Amino acid sequence: MPSDLASGGRDRRSLRDRSGLAIVGFAVLAVLLQLPFIGAPPGRDEAGYLMVGAGWGHGDELYGRYWVDRPPVLVWIFEAAGDLTTLRLIGCTAAAAVVVLVGLAARVAAGPRAGVWAAGAAALLASQPWLGTARVNGEILAAPFSAAALLATVLIVRRGAGWKAAVVAGSAATLAVLVKQSTVDAAVFVVVALVMIAWRGRRSRSQLLALAAGVVGGVAVTLTAAVALAAARGAGPVELFDAVVTFRLEAGATIRASASGATTERLLAMVSTWLVSGLAMLTAAVLVLAARRRDPVVWATSAALLAATVFALMGGSYWAHYLIALIPTGALGAGLAAAQVPRRWARTGAVVLVAATIVSTGYALTDPGRDGREQQAVGRAIEKVAEPGDTGVVTYGQPNVLFNAGLESPYPYLWSLPVRALDPDLDQLSDVLEGPDAPTWIVDWSGFDDWGVDAQRLIDVVQERYRVIAQVCGRDVWLDRRVDRPVPHGGGCR
Repeated sequence: MPSDLASGGRDRRSLRDRSGLAIVGFAVLAVLLQLPFIGAPPGRDEAGYLMVGAGWGHGDELYGRYWVDRPPVLVWIFEAAGDLTTLRLIGCTAAAAVVVLVGLAARVAAGPRAGVWAAGAAALLASQPWLGTARVNGEILAAPFSAAALLATVLIVRRGAGWKAAVVAGSAATLAVLVKQSTVDAAVFVVVALVMIAWRGRRSRSQLLALAAGVVGGVAVTLTAAVALAAARGAGPVELFDAVVTFRLEAGATIRASASGATTERLLAMVSTWLVSGLAMLTAAVLVLAARRRDPVVWATSAALLAATVFALMGGSYWAHYLIALIPTGALGAGLAAAQVPRRWARTGAVVLVAATIVSTGYALTDPGRDGREQQAVGRAIEKVAEPGDTGVVTYGQPNVLFNAGLESPYPYLWSLPVRALDPDLDQLSDVLEGPDAPTWIVDWSGFDDWGVDAQRLIDVVQERYRVIAQVCGRDVWLDRRVDRPVPHGGGCR
C-alpha cells in the first residue's frame, strides 16, 4: 500500500510538472504568434496614448499636454514604454502573463488538465488579429491584472487562502480598472466567488469578514495610491473622475447622436468576431456548466464573462478589441469545461480555436489591410519636410498621423469623441488656430464639417490663415501661410 501511495504521488507530481511545462510552452506560443506584427503601422490608440504619455507633465490639461478619458495606470504604461517597439514587446509580455496566470488558475480550480486547456485557449485567443491583438490597447494591458485577480480568488475558493490572497484579488481587480475602466470582469469574479462561498457556508463568519476586509483593503490602498500619484503630477481626483466616469457616461449620448452606417457595420463585425473567434462557444460552455454545477468558480466565471460581454457592447463604438476583455475568463472557462466534458468535445473546441487562430493570423499576414497605412504614409510625408518646432492638428482624431510625423499638437484632443463631446462648436480649436500656438500643419482627414460638428468658424479661420500645400493619400494637407516648407509627397497609401 505505501508503495502504491508513493507511486500515485509521483504520478500526480509528474502530471503537474508536465502541465507546468505545457503552460509555459503556450505562453511562448502566444509571444511567437505576436512577433510577426511587431513592425505593423501604429494604431490610433497606440500612437495617441504614446503621445499622451510623452506629454504628461508638460501642460495644463488632465495629462499635461493632452486630455483623454482614460485612467492613469494606462498612461503610465505608455509613458514607460516610450516608443512603439517597446510598447509592442510589453504587449507580448502581457499576453504571455495572461496565459500563465489563467493556466495556473484553472489548474488550481480543476486540475492539471484544466490548466493546460485554459493556457492553450488563452494563447490562441490572445493571438487572433481579428480581436485586435496585433496592436497594444487598454484591454490587453489590463488582462494580466484581471488574470491575477482570478488566480488569487481561485486560491481562496479551492485552497482556503486567507486575507493576503484577498488583498491581492482586490488590488489586481482595481489595477485592471485603472488601466481600462470598463474592465470589470475581475471585480465581478471576485465578488460572485466570495458571495458563493458565504452562501454555501464554507467559511466561518470571522474568515468571511477577513476575506471581505482583505478585498476592500486591496481596493482602497491601490486606488488611493494611484489617485495620489496621479494628483502629484497634476491629474487631480475630481478631474480624473470627470474624465474616467462622468465623461464616459455622458459621451454615450454623443456616440448615439453621431451613429452612422459604419457604427452598425462595426456592431455586426464585432458580433461576427465574437462568434468565429471561439469566444461565443466558450461563453456557452461556461453557462451550461454553471447551470449544472453550483461551483463558486464556475458561477463566478460565467458572471464575469457576461459582465465583460455587456460592457463591450455598452461602449457603443463596437470596436473588436473590446472583446479582448473576455479572454481571461473565457480561457478559464475553457479549462473548467475541458475538465468536465468528454475528451472528444474538448478536442472539438480546441479544433475551433486553432482553426480560428490560423485563419485570423493567415488573413492578417497576407492581407494586412489599410488600417494605419494611410496615416503612416501621410505622417511620414510631413515628417520629411517639417522643421524642428513644427506642430500639427488632424481633423478629427487620427493621432497616428501626428505620431508618424513626429509632431506635437497644441490642441488637447487627439481623438474624435472628445472633440464631438467637449468642443462641438470647435471654438476651442478655432481659438488655438488663431492664437500664438497655432499649429504649423493641419491635415483634413475626413472633411471639416464631418462628425456632426459646427465647423463654420473653423473653416473661416483655416481658409484665412492656412493654404493647401499638398494632397497625400487623398487628404488635404494645409500649411500656415506665415511659413514656407517643401511640398510633402507620399506613397504606400494602399
